[in-house]
Amino acid sequence: MNRLARRSASLLLLAALAVLATLLATTSGAAASTRAQIAWGAYVGTDSPGALDKFEQSLGSHVAIASSFRGWGDLFPDTVQQEQAAAGHTLLVAWDLGDTAGTRFSTFYNGDHDAYLAREASAATSFGATFYVRPWAEMNADWVPFQPTASGKETAGGTYAQFVRAWRYLVTFFRSHGANNVRWVFNPTTDTYAETTPVNRIWPGARYVDVLGLDGYNWGTGGVLQWRSFADIYRTQYGRLVALAPSLPVWVCEFGSKAANESDGAVRDPMHSKSAWLSGMFSWLSGADHVRALVMFNVRKERDWRIQSSPAALRTMRLQVRSAAARVATA
Repeated sequence: MNRLARRSASLLLLAALAVLATLLATTSGAAASTRAQIAWGAYVGTDSPGALDKFEQSLGSHVAIASSFRGWGDLFPDTVQQEQAAAGHTLLVAWDLGDTAGTRFSTFYNGDHDAYLAREASAATSFGATFYVRPWAEMNADWVPFQPTASGKETAGGTYAQFVRAWRYLVTFFRSHGANNVRWVFNPTTDTYAETTPVNRIWPGARYVDVLGLDGYNWGTGGVLQWRSFADIYRTQYGRLVALAPSLPVWVCEFGSKAANESDGAVRDPMHSKSAWLSGMFSWLSGADHVRALVMFNVRKERDWRIQSSPAALRTMRLQVRSAAARVATA
């Protein structure tokens, strides 16, 4: 990319960030304007800024949010994330606070990890720019070792009350150490079956949360699973989160659909399409007034979640992104 092109791209990205800042300040609005207020983001399987640039070229639009994953002991934003921020992306970081270091909720509020937390808070403060962290992401799920349960049985978990206490301790620790540029994302999955943790039992309170997050996927048909629309996946948990904190914005921190035309862990499904699934998503979002960000999990993992897995799906997404950008520009 030549110097003029890089400068033009940077200016466009900065404009996208300005739009993002406006969106985050707005937590409600008419359904007609909600879709125009959605900020786009993506995780593309690697933190390389070049990889995100390539995805943006495929999408035909810039994305405001760069999603990434960091584990226990990591200090962030690291060099790669700083490069992403310099390129005009807002950072969204899933922070795994699981059992690799013998962690439990009680070990946080007992101060066992204060030295590490102090280093991380210092790194965050030095970074300076606002960024978003989702600790214990998908904490309500029965497949993570840090699921809060009534008995506190999980290896890196504890009881409901212990989770709330650990969350509040973490947020308070960062704030007291000057890391006021960190925004905290309470991010369960959309799952609400019997073995998952009810979100109202582990809600730490709006004083300790800046954004409500949700992760949810259409896994396709196979075994006990069946094709599900975006609305079917998100409707119930979205309503529960909004009821907990009606003034807070909602970010869809991870979403994706099986590629219906592939045998990608689930069978091919000629009765459905990813393009139609995405169209249904946008239709439902037109009435979901609290949603302010959509972050694509754009990798081939358990399924081929990538938008590019279906040419029709890519066309649908490109059209919707361009349409949303046009509505913002003319608002």
